[in-house]
Amino acid sequence: MKLTALKRRLELTTPFRVSFGEISGMDVVELAVQGDGVTGRGEACPMPVFGHTAEVVLETIAEVAPDIEAGRLDRAGLQTRLPAGPARNALDCALWDHEAKRTGRSIWDLTGIASVATLESDITIGIETPQETARLAGTLRDAGMIKLKLGGPDDMACVRAVRDVLPDTRLFVDVNGGWTLDQLNAFAPELAALDVFMIEQPLPQGQDEQLDGYVGAVPLCADESCQDRADLDRLQGRYAWANIKLDKTGGLTEALALAEAAQARGMKLMVGCMMGSGLAMAPAYVVGALCEVVDLDVMLLLKNPADAAVRHDGRRLIGFGREVWG
Repeated sequence: MKLTALKRRLELTTPFRVSFGEISGMDVVELAVQGDGVTGRGEACPMPVFGHTAEVVLETIAEVAPDIEAGRLDRAGLQTRLPAGPARNALDCALWDHEAKRTGRSIWDLTGIASVATLESDITIGIETPQETARLAGTLRDAGMIKLKLGGPDDMACVRAVRDVLPDTRLFVDVNGGWTLDQLNAFAPELAALDVFMIEQPLPQGQDEQLDGYVGAVPLCADESCQDRADLDRLQGRYAWANIKLDKTGGLTEALALAEAAQARGMKLMVGCMMGSGLAMAPAYVVGALCEVVDLDVMLLLKNPADAAVRHDGRRLIGFGREVWG
């Protein structure tokens, strides 16, 4: 077996603003595992804001590559050999893809998840002025669900701007840890009145215990605070939803285990992503078949159409072919 990994740049059509900064593109690491006449692929999108870089991912992959190439490390062993994170994600997904191609079985067969032809996915509006938020909302009248990024200077005005244009569209907000508890408690009643069904990651990662003082009625979703199953004890009773991202869980293997464990605790499931091409969206799509909210609209933001191998038609993700992954 032979393993190769490379860094490449994904550019966005327009910059995208969130509470921690502006994103115009992202370095990803694409990985290939070749053996038995087939090639399995995976992709990681390390986020520097979370302490991950493409260079560190490549170094981590290089450390375990000899054992994978020699057959001493398989997907099961990978779960304890490397911590959860983007490096393990690329490796784990490449090994899933390799197994699917080597055995001639689809990823749906291998995971036991019923395949779905399409998934309804949200469309995200970044942090903008209320006027620009309203304009963008007006272009999304066919969307089934909107995610609005908050954590800027005009949060409630922006929510009202969306509701003025799209009074009936399902709407949730994502703060990316940009609020304090006081802001959360102050904003939650108006969000409930505006029929916002969920608030994603209101407080910074590491401040979850403060949510014991949350008095609002809108359910909360853990994103940055939910990496893998080890976080569930801390999330219990504070969050109603878990946002599963493969670059956090360290691949599809742990993502599926996290989904099962979170559901067993009564939590609802959401699937999301960092950035990434269709190669990253395909395994996330598999997780999406288990989720009530699918947040995989990055395909609409990519500058190079060739990177969007999993198609988003403005309302739904279209099921990918095995030539893409799995």
